[in-house]
Amino acid sequence: MEDLTFDPEAYSEYMDDINYSQGFYVTPGKDGSVILGGIRRVEGGDRYQKAESAAKFAVEEYNNKAGEQGFLRFITIVNLNVEPTAGALYYITAATEDAAGEICLYQMQIWEKLNTGYLVQIFRPAPYSLKSSEKLAHKNCCLVINNLVPWMDENYLYYKCFKGARQILGIKVCHSASGENTNHAYIWMRNSAKMEQIAHKYGGRKMPRSNVCYTFNLSN
Repeated sequence: MEDLTFDPEAYSEYMDDINYSQGFYVTPGKDGSVILGGIRRVEGGDRYQKAESAAKFAVEEYNNKAGEQGFLRFITIVNLNVEPTAGALYYITAATEDAAGEICLYQMQIWEKLNTGYLVQIFRPAPYSLKSSEKLAHKNCCLVINNLVPWMDENYLYYKCFKGARQILGIKVCHSASGENTNHAYIWMRNSAKMEQIAHKYGGRKMPRSNVCYTFNLSN
């Protein structure tokens, strides 16, 4: 058996991701490796199916508590990170539909305990998910970021590409009817001055872990 190696740069980046995103975003290893015992992204299989059951439980629990004040319908998981523990700890970004028929992204941290069910520790709207009314209110302060590749999603843009950019109110990656990334996303800002700051600061630079450069234009 080969000796395990420690990559301080990868570990530092991992801890930075965890501290900033609370586990909802983790940068993939350059060689596909993961931190031993750490949070990792899961895209299918038995663990994904179990996480889906956990997410449905969390939505049902929310609906029971909210009563007439709110209602959500679980649609699908859009990102899943899993931390090995006594059972499993899920960091789920899920698409839901509210009572008005609007699609909203929610973050859920759920502990699947050994033989004793679920404990929902976090249940909240994703920090970059805006309602239609909020998008309309800031329609003149919206940038389009172009040249995205298929794996780039809202978590990547919010937690990695624009880390700490408080000017940003919301991000939405556009998808085709078949669910494919259409290579661009909308970014809503607090005001036009903030929009210009973002475009000036990032324009032309390389996006993290990619050969793609930040390219912007104004939303129509």
